[in-house]
Amino acid sequence: AFLADAPDELHEKVLDERELEALRFGYRERVTDTELPHIKELPEVLPDIFASAAQRAREAGFDGVELHYAHAYTMASFLSARNNRADGYGGAREQRIRLPLEVYGAVRERVGQDYIVGVRFLSDEVIAGGNRVEDATYFGVEFARAGFDYLSISKGGKFEDASQPKVGQAVYPYTGQSGYECMPTTLSDARGPFSRSVPLVERIRRAVNEAGFNTPLIAAGGITTYEQAEAILQSGQADIVALARQALADPDWFLKVKLGRGAEIRRCTYTNYCEGLDQAHKQVTCKLWDRINLDEPEITLSSDGRRRLIPPPWEDKRIQSS
Repeated sequence: AFLADAPDELHEKVLDERELEALRFGYRERVTDTELPHIKELPEVLPDIFASAAQRAREAGFDGVELHYAHAYTMASFLSARNNRADGYGGAREQRIRLPLEVYGAVRERVGQDYIVGVRFLSDEVIAGGNRVEDATYFGVEFARAGFDYLSISKGGKFEDASQPKVGQAVYPYTGQSGYECMPTTLSDARGPFSRSVPLVERIRRAVNEAGFNTPLIAAGGITTYEQAEAILQSGQADIVALARQALADPDWFLKVKLGRGAEIRRCTYTNYCEGLDQAHKQVTCKLWDRINLDEPEITLSSDGRRRLIPPPWEDKRIQSS
């Protein structure tokens, strides 16, 4: 019989803590696995890797870059309270933020002061022993002090509590409670996804401001209507709002709002249809697009011909100046 089919009490007798984690959630390397040479050397190699990528982005014509220090990515793992590296890059907050700041310094030196460099990090990891908003407020102040142009805040999305993948499939970080808090849905939570992370953004923003910095804070997560976005800004909870799933449902959200046609926005229903496609490693689209006939002219279909890969059109009635 497979070990996975054995009772939990047997697992705990024959497996150590790391083996139990691999059995229940899937094996993955950690930034704390410093017995592995390529893990130990991360602080030496990552700054130049990030800086080179930022330089390529600038040369390609992008207006700026956002350093991804959130979710299940390497830099988020260095920031995590679970990072207990003993080489000066783990343990206390001051040491966990050391590499992220060194990466930023390398990026800034490479792209210059006249180029936008923002950062995305977590308000709460939503995992046992992970960061909470108190850690995030500290990081926010230090990132502002370092000179980041903006701070974009997310929540959860970690691997540590992800479900064990099926044999032959990759681990997916949005299958546990941490992942759910990153992409909540209307289908299984009475609270719904709407602005549930904004109060945490507000706390980080307050800490940054009280420390004497005016670095803009970006809120995201279930922001779907103009009224909702405007209320967040007017209340001072955030300086900028960002959309992901809603922007997938209607890529023209910002243009429609600018034109005063917010009532025409195709509103995301937050069923996470798109996330399901991503988890299955399929081309990501929106279920609202699929409600339009797939045989309409000038549309692009997925490889299996079942999904639209461009959104339904809308008529831009702006008056063209002569």
